[in-house]
Amino acid sequence: MKFPSLIRLPKNKKFNVKPRHYDPIKDDIDQRVSKIQNEKKKKTFINKFDNQNEKEILKPGNLQLFLFLFLSIIFIGWLYYGNKIFVLLVIIPLIYFYKLKRKN
Repeated sequence: MKFPSLIRLPKNKKFNVKPRHYDPIKDDIDQRVSKIQNEKKKKTFINKFDNQNEKEILKPGNLQLFLFLFLSIIFIGWLYYGNKIFVLLVIIPLIYFYKLKRKN
């Protein structure tokens, strides 16, 4: 089981060797086919799911940044206020939710 981490470790690199052989006929056929496919793509309707914005996708880097900021704020608060910061972390959300319910 993998535990979540604030540090992103590099993955092992894989070494793949593909033997090369130049075939001019096959290369010409591939170029013609790709040209025809590109022309078809211009004429067809573009699927909206193919063009997802990067903003819509939740990246793990954003979650790690949020956790880092949250933990660093708690640490700085602990240095500044002492153990009172842990009590404030419980009381402040309770007061906020109480005010929200009172308005409704």
